[in-house]
Amino acid sequence: MRDRLTTIIAILLLAAVTATSYWYARTLRMPKSISVTAPGTPDFEADKLVITQFDAEGRAKNKLFADRLLHYTENDNVDLTSPRLVSLRPDQPQIEVRAQRAQLENAGEKVHLYDEVDVRRAAFGDTPALRMTTDYLLAIPDLDRYSTTRPVDVERGTARIRADGGMQLDNIARTAQFDGHVRMLLPPVVPEKAQ
Repeated sequence: MRDRLTTIIAILLLAAVTATSYWYARTLRMPKSISVTAPGTPDFEADKLVITQFDAEGRAKNKLFADRLLHYTENDNVDLTSPRLVSLRPDQPQIEVRAQRAQLENAGEKVHLYDEVDVRRAAFGDTPALRMTTDYLLAIPDLDRYSTTRPVDVERGTARIRADGGMQLDNIARTAQFDGHVRMLLPPVVPEKAQ
């Protein structure tokens, strides 16, 4: 009788373990309901933010300020309101870019700035300060390059430049290339007096 009782208990325990294993396996195979946001609806929002990018030595290279950030899962876009991008390279003139709105592409590798874009590069050594205004600008912070294909107005010291086809600015090489019809107003050159 004792052997029979032990066998019945063992069979009941084995049946309980088998039933539990079967239930657990079925539960794991069931598709889980995933909450999907409607297209065009942000999945993440933040207000008053600062994003700092560092170089390999741990020094800050760029800072991106914004009043509002919206992230969209369907395309991984990031939209910014009132963005301000500041270049912090110690060996280059500081550039600050402001706009009404921006969109980050590829985790901030490219920054598209829109509406009332204002670029200001500080004076550096013998190079005078520069100010550029346009309605669209593509910034590539890692390379410290800025470009637009839209009309642009530039003030560099006392010189004035207007290019209707845009420009490319390389802050590291300190070069600017203008496209389209370009008009320049240069200050008069005053010859040195002979001694």
